[in-house]
Amino acid sequence: MKQYRSRNYPLYIGFVLSAFFVLVALVGPSLAPQDPLEQFNDVLFIGDRSYIPSRNPIPPFRLEMFPLGTDNAGRDLLSRLLNAVRPTLILSVTIVVVRLLIGTSLGLLAGWYQRAERLIDTLVGISLSVPILLFALAAISFIGHKTLPTFILALTVTGWANTAVFVKNSTRTTMQAPYIEGARAVGVKPLGILRYYILPQLWTALPALLAFELGAVILVIAELGFLGIFIGEAYVIIGESANTAGTVALGLTAGTAELAQMLSDFWSKMIHSPWEVVFVALAIFLQIFAFNMLGEGLRRQMDITRPGRARWRNRLIRQE
Repeated sequence: MKQYRSRNYPLYIGFVLSAFFVLVALVGPSLAPQDPLEQFNDVLFIGDRSYIPSRNPIPPFRLEMFPLGTDNAGRDLLSRLLNAVRPTLILSVTIVVVRLLIGTSLGLLAGWYQRAERLIDTLVGISLSVPILLFALAAISFIGHKTLPTFILALTVTGWANTAVFVKNSTRTTMQAPYIEGARAVGVKPLGILRYYILPQLWTALPALLAFELGAVILVIAELGFLGIFIGEAYVIIGESANTAGTVALGLTAGTAELAQMLSDFWSKMIHSPWEVVFVALAIFLQIFAFNMLGEGLRRQMDITRPGRARWRNRLIRQE
C-alpha cells in the first residue's frame, strides 16, 4: 500500500517569495541602475518620437536605460521599486512587532488574571469595533505629521486585538494542563508559570501569526497610500498638456521611494503612466501573497493532526 505523504506547498511558496523580498530589501538599493531620486530632463528619442521623461513618462521595455519605464516624475521606475521594498518592510515589521508585543502581553494577563480579564475584554471589543483603516486615517490626519512614529501609533492602537484574543484563548487552554497544576503545587509563582510554562507554548504559533499580520499590515499601508496617506511630503508634478502647448499639473508624488507612496495619486497615474500602477500593485500583491502563504504553511507545519506530522509524532513516542 502506497504511503500517503502530505506536502506543505504553501510553506515552500511562501518561504521562497518572502526570502526574495527580504533579499530585495537588503541588496535592492545597491542593484538599482539609476538614482531613484533623479529626474531626467534630457530629450530621448524612441523611433521617430522624442521624450522628455520629466514631462512625458517613458513606457516600459522601450529603452534599455529604463527597463520598466519612468514614473510620472521622470524617474527610473525599476530603481524606485528596488528602493521601495526596504522602507515598506521596515514599517510593516515594526508595526507587527509592536502589535504582537501589546497583544501577547494583554492576552496573557486576560487569560491568567480574572480581575484583568473584564477590562481587557472591553478594550478588545472597542478595538475590534473600530475599522483599522478609518482609525488610521483619522489618527494620521489629527496628528498631522506623516512620520514613522505616527504610522506606528495609528496602526497599532487597534491592531493588537486579534493577537490578544488568540493568546488569551491559548492561555486558558494551557492552564488546564496537568503540569500547570504540578507547577502550582510546588510553589511556582504566577509570573514564573506564565514565563516558563505558558509562553513557550505560544512560540510555535507566533511565527505564523507574525506572517499573517505582515500581510494584513502591508494591505492597510497600501490602502492608505492609495488614499494619499504615506510617509513624507508630496509635491506637484508638471507635465505637457495634451490640449495646449503649455504645461499643466499632472499629479502628486514624493521623493523617497516607498510602495504605498508609489500607489498614491492613482487615477492621475492611470492616465499618464499606467504601467507604474501595474508594477507597484503587482509588487504589493506578491508581498501580501507571500506572507499569507508563509503563515498558512507555518500553521500547517505546526498542526500535529496533519498526516505527516502525526506519523512524526507517533514515531517519537515509540522511540521514547
